[in-house]
Amino acid sequence: MKKKLGALLLSTLMMFTLAACGGNAGTNSANPTSNAEGTPANTAEPAANEELKPEPGAELRFWTYTHDLKPFTDYAIKEFEQKYNIKVAVEDVGYWDSIGRLTTDGPAGVGADVFGLQTPDVANAVQSGLVLPNDYFEEETKSINKPDTIAAATHDGILYGYPWNVYTFGLYYNKDLVKDAKLETWDDIIAFAKKFNDVKNNKYGFLYEPKTSAFDVAFMTGYGGYIFGNNETDVNDIGINNEGSVKGLKFIQSLREIMPLELADATNNLKEGLWGQGKLAINMDGSWAIGEQSKQPFPVAVLPMPKLPGGENAMPLAGSTGYYVSSYTKYPNAAKIFANFITTKEMQIKNNELTGALPAANITGTEQGIRNDELTQGFLKQIASSHRFPGLFETQYVWPALDAAVAEVWNGGDPKAALDKAADKLKNNIANQK
Repeated sequence: MKKKLGALLLSTLMMFTLAACGGNAGTNSANPTSNAEGTPANTAEPAANEELKPEPGAELRFWTYTHDLKPFTDYAIKEFEQKYNIKVAVEDVGYWDSIGRLTTDGPAGVGADVFGLQTPDVANAVQSGLVLPNDYFEEETKSINKPDTIAAATHDGILYGYPWNVYTFGLYYNKDLVKDAKLETWDDIIAFAKKFNDVKNNKYGFLYEPKTSAFDVAFMTGYGGYIFGNNETDVNDIGINNEGSVKGLKFIQSLREIMPLELADATNNLKEGLWGQGKLAINMDGSWAIGEQSKQPFPVAVLPMPKLPGGENAMPLAGSTGYYVSSYTKYPNAAKIFANFITTKEMQIKNNELTGALPAANITGTEQGIRNDELTQGFLKQIASSHRFPGLFETQYVWPALDAAVAEVWNGGDPKAALDKAADKLKNNIANQK
């Protein structure tokens, strides 16, 4: 499995199944008080017209997922250190590992001052008392970023994060294999795959990883399904077994005709292996792989999710990554300045230029520095036609329930019965946590 792809899939799609991590017990998440030495952090705000100044002697520890993002990380830290004369030590820590590590490293005084999180983990971090609010730069942050990224970085009405990039799923395709095939609808994709497939020789027209249900939601939302009501904010309104969700799962069941694989065999490893060998024509994958896919030995483009049979366009989930200031930091001012510095609109555009990551900022796609290649522009279109990733604490209970439903249906089970069972399981888990 390719490093970046596998790791980010782990973060966005699999971390949801973990129970809430403990951390910083006894801390009011809206007003954290502990720093790395267990003493109150200096979080007093300067006056409205007073510039936030870093603490004398401040040094920062920064946890982020580097790998293909290293060109931007190196650039941003060099610029920050030159401007503020504050040293920043970088550690390669995946967003999915931040909460668990900070829970132990924070009290020990060796945790990050600034660290990354993705949409599903924000509520957990806040409720565990691990992060400070984004107070001084709140208005600036809200003014430059997409509303959904601000919502993802907010908990109980308080903004905590500094949004950095957005991610969603789309259809990469090998232009040499697809050639001039019509791919305007899912019916077209299915027809293409039937002609292209050569299962004995491991050649497939289309593959994705159905056992990871965060992918599957794209087909459910395309028919009017949803996870939580009111734009994924109301846990009292469960939509995973509504009429649209059931119709979407029936469509997923039909895809086995062109993906004649056991669910356990339809893995990301298989998909990526065949893709790299030129044996897969259409690959459902995430925008985080833009940089990697641009380096393939064959021409790659992105097809935004097309129209479903009798429905609207499939709508993949879209989430965001942001940076957060630790409640354990000894240098809250310096940490806030750094988190804001690396997430300005200009820095987000620079990140896209250097790595291909999609900005969380409001952009048109024509700004100087934004990549004008087919992959970037294709995913910018997909982001505009996507479904908001639920960022609630209760989201962790969604994926095991949906995974089980998809497994049942892939093997011939009834979609309505499977999703009713999943909805009941989800409701019970939410009720039992209270």
